[in-house]
Amino acid sequence: MESLAERSPRAAARLLEEAFAAADSLETMSERGREVPEIRDGHTRELFVRRHRMMYEVWDQHVHIVAFVYGARDFERWRHGE
Repeated sequence: MESLAERSPRAAARLLEEAFAAADSLETMSERGREVPEIRDGHTRELFVRRHRMMYEVWDQHVHIVAFVYGARDFERWRHGE
């Protein structure tokens, strides 16, 4: 399967910029994303960047990006490495 970067380097660069901007916004608005429905652990949240899910964990004064996954992927299969 051809990646976005292979098909359109400019589109891939724009997506990367949007992803970094979303990640930067979590510095002051970490609670703005919704809980990840498949996890619901109170710490793991997500934002959508175009068609991608940016999943992150909120811990006291830290936010950790844990995944950036294409939204159409079967999350459970991806989560278990299938």
